[in-house]
Amino acid sequence: MLIRGSELGMIQEFKDEMKKMFEMPNLGMMNYFLGIEVMQSNHGIFTCQKKYALDILKRFKMQDCKPVGTPMTTSIKLSKDDESEKVDEGLYRGLIGSLQYLIASRPDILFAVSILSRFMHSSRETHFIAAKRILRYIKGIIDLGIFCPRLSERTVELRGYTNSDLGGCVDDSRSISGYLFSLNSGVFTWSFKEARDNSSIHSRSRVHYCCLCCQPNNLVEENVKGFGT
Repeated sequence: MLIRGSELGMIQEFKDEMKKMFEMPNLGMMNYFLGIEVMQSNHGIFTCQKKYALDILKRFKMQDCKPVGTPMTTSIKLSKDDESEKVDEGLYRGLIGSLQYLIASRPDILFAVSILSRFMHSSRETHFIAAKRILRYIKGIIDLGIFCPRLSERTVELRGYTNSDLGGCVDDSRSISGYLFSLNSGVFTWSFKEARDNSSIHSRSRVHYCCLCCQPNNLVEENVKGFGT
């Protein structure tokens, strides 16, 4: 069981009550949970998945690969109708599934992994090479993760980023959009989404996703004063 909060007294009171009802040890502050490494200090909390990422590299024999600076190239448009050689779908699904869990601390690979997850049932050599490029990218920055600094009312800084690729999907010409929000440089929510249909998509896509991005922004602004310092 994980217990979190800003009031240490209330946390201890809850733990004492739980011990009266259940036999449970106190393992102290969390430092590792389901492949996610957690480092806590007076300055904030840092989460990463270095060990998990190293295990993925070894599993797919990429531990000695040459690192690259980006998870995906902009010069290639991937399609389900690609005519390159077929690859083992089980192997491809295993790689994409592993990368999807890595997104928990690496939102920078969200877009690339989401694109490649479309080809689970029609995986080709081109798709597999693109997936292995993500591993090469991870190899070069394997120590990175998400740092959430300790908040105070004087230093709270909310930032949001959004972008869209109008009609960017090769297979159905649908638009692709996404957003990311951070508090004091600590990323706390992100999303990547393909439009449901392409009718009037060029005129509506940007407006739709600008409105979508306003939702987490308004929610945080309303509740940020309630965060612990």
